[in-house]
This record gives sequence, structure tokens and C-alpha cells, in this order.
Amino acid sequence: MLEKINKKIVPNNVVNDLIKLYNKNEFLQILEKEKQFAFLYKDSIDVLNIFGSTYLALKNCKRAINKFNKAIKLNPNIPTIYYNLGLAYHHTGNMDVAIANYKKAIDIKPDYDEALNNMGMSLEQKGDVREAIDKYNKVLEINPGHAGAYYNLGNIFSKNDNWSLAIKNYNRAIDIKPDYADAYFNLGNTLRVQGNLKEAVNAYEEGLLIEPDNQSMKHIIASLTGKKTEKAPREYVENLFDDYAIKFEITLVNDLKYKTPKLIRNILLKLNDNKALGSVLDLGCGTGLFGEKIKNHCTKLHGIDLSNKMLTLAKQKNAYNKLMQTDIIEYLLAMPLGFDYYVALDVFIYVGDLNEIFRLIKTRNKKPGHFVFSTEHTVKDGYHLLRTGRYSHSKSYIESLCKKFNYNLSHYSTIDLRKEKGEFLTGGIYVLSF
Repeated sequence: MLEKINKKIVPNNVVNDLIKLYNKNEFLQILEKEKQFAFLYKDSIDVLNIFGSTYLALKNCKRAINKFNKAIKLNPNIPTIYYNLGLAYHHTGNMDVAIANYKKAIDIKPDYDEALNNMGMSLEQKGDVREAIDKYNKVLEINPGHAGAYYNLGNIFSKNDNWSLAIKNYNRAIDIKPDYADAYFNLGNTLRVQGNLKEAVNAYEEGLLIEPDNQSMKHIIASLTGKKTEKAPREYVENLFDDYAIKFEITLVNDLKYKTPKLIRNILLKLNDNKALGSVLDLGCGTGLFGEKIKNHCTKLHGIDLSNKMLTLAKQKNAYNKLMQTDIIEYLLAMPLGFDYYVALDVFIYVGDLNEIFRLIKTRNKKPGHFVFSTEHTVKDGYHLLRTGRYSHSKSYIESLCKKFNYNLSHYSTIDLRKEKGEFLTGGIYVLSF
């Protein structure tokens, strides 16, 4: 959040020029300016705030936090700086410190609706749903036209299966802000879960009129209208799991009865006569559920994932030697490959066409190895984009890829993958050697 704070220290034209660059997303130009102004204006709250906001926009939270803290030392009574500092800590996943800084901003400025709204978001991330709802309602008491608070209430009610209240709040957000693409998207998601597919498509299409290049909306529309695509867009998967991260394990393991990591570990140990498995690459490692199960049975364990928030949780398990935020194809193309096992559990539900993954593992790995993965199983030949936005794969499709790229199918079985709407989905388990 940018505003001119102390006009006397820095000439207006300097601050104004930096703010204009920021509003145009010319962040690299601002960093060039930093080299010129950081020393000359190191005691300027305005310049520190702009540089901090720039680093935050570039997802360099460490440097952003450093700039905001320097500004606070110059003047500890500016609510905007505490707000921005809270935002930076929110992005690092440190919700407690984020909330503490939002509170400081509100203590100085009690009607600070944006700080209250963001405090609600941090509380929600912590799982303090009631407190979050209370903050959003306080925002609306201060500012009844705050579309973001209605949107956030819609998200809470949607996640807790209160569909009618979710839809009501999304519509309020859209009434206030007709170009609110995210509200249209989540309204569509809620309607889709309810089974109101026609209305859901209408909501997504309204969102696309606002953001014609929104790949997530295009993906879901394709899933609901019978179109076939090769994979889910990166932004769709990344946003899905960033939003899901805090509740991922509780929901997946406890509510949906997901047991695939343990089953895969047992299968691999049995096939390998309980010997150490060597080096393992966990493709789409998530919060590290498989890493926890396999860490004592391998010599090296690396993990990759699209979701930074999932990787933050995986890191806390201390199971992996190395974790990296990247796309599977990008990693397989760019990194040196020499693993004994490539494992992808509940990952290919977001990748339809597996040709390139099969090809890269086979051609780029420096030694013979194993490729292990689960699928959402279908008896229909090929792969299919489902109305859920996920993909299913048939055994015949996997066998065709094995033949094409010269893999041997060492193990195949079907399992109860996880529950959906109270019923177990059928999963396929594959162990290939090459």
C-alpha cells in the first residue's frame, strides 16, 4: 500500500515518480532507482516504503521486511508501514507476526478497514474462522462498500459448505465491484460444487469478460463443457494448493481417508526386498506426506511442487534434503537427473497428457530407475478431463506410454484413492522400471 507519508525529507517529484513506476508495475526500474536513492535518502520513510512495497510485489519478503522495519525505526507511529509489514509476514506464512502488525496499524488507526480485512485473512489462514468472520464484519461496519470483505466472507462460507451464504456474499461483492473477476470465479466454484453447472459456467464466462486471459476459468469451463485439454494451467494448480495448504493434511488424511503414501512405501519396500531405495525425487511433494513415510528408506530425497505454501509446510517436516518450487516439466528439462525413483502421488490428476513426462524421465535420467505414480482411474481408454477439473487415466493409456517409451510395468493395482462426496474414488497404482 503506497501513500506519501513525509513530504519534507524527499522532494515531491522523487516520491511521485517512484509511485508512478510502482503503479505501472515497473518494479525493476524502481530497483535501479534504489541504487541511486538508497544512500541519499536512507532516512526517508517514503522511499523505504516504496522500496519495501516493490520487493513485496516481487515476492522478496525478506528485503521487504527489512525496508519496512527501517521505516518503523524512523517513525513507529505510521499505520501504513505496519500494514505493509503485516502483509509481508502473511506472504511468508508467519500469520502470528502478520496479525501482530495489523493490530499495531489498527491501534494507531482504529477505522483502518484494509488492516482489519487482512487481519481476517491471516486469522482465516490460521484456522480461526470465527475471529476472521468477526474482523470482516467489523470492516463492513466501517465501510459497507468494502467488496473484499464480502468476498472473503464468501470464501469462508464456501469452504464450510454454507453455499447460500457464500453465494449471497459473492454477489454482494460483485454488486459493489462489477469487475471483480475473483468473485465471479469463486461464485462459479460454489455453484459447480452445488451441481448448478449452467449457472457456474455463466459465472466463469462473466469473469472471462473481465479477464480474457484467465487460464483457471478457461480450464474449469473446459471441464464443464466437455472439452479436452492436456493439463491444468500452472496458475490454477498453484492457487488451488496455496489456498488449500493450511487444511490440506487434515482434510485429505482425516476427512478423505487418503492413505496412498503409506501404501506406495510398502509396495516399494516389498518390491525391493526391504533394501534402501537410493535417491528419490518426489514430484509434486505437497506438504511432504510421502516424504515422511519414505525418508528412512532412501539415501537422498528431493521434492518439488508448484505451491510455495505447501513447500513451506513440507520443509517443517525435515524429511527432504532439498525442496524447490517449480513445474515438473521445467525441472525435468533443466536439472541434472540421476535418481533411482521418480514418484508422483496424486499429481497426474492435474496433468492429462503424460507423454512429455514419460519421455524426459526415460531419456534424461543418467541411469536405470523406477517411475512410480498414482492416477484417478477410469476404464475408458485414454485420459479425460472431469467436471471436477481433475484428470483420470486408464490402464490402457499408461500401457501405451510404457510401450512407446520402453518402460516395464512392474506393478499395477487399484485402490480406494480418497473419498469424494462420501464415496471412495478408484485409484490406479503403477510402478514402472526403465
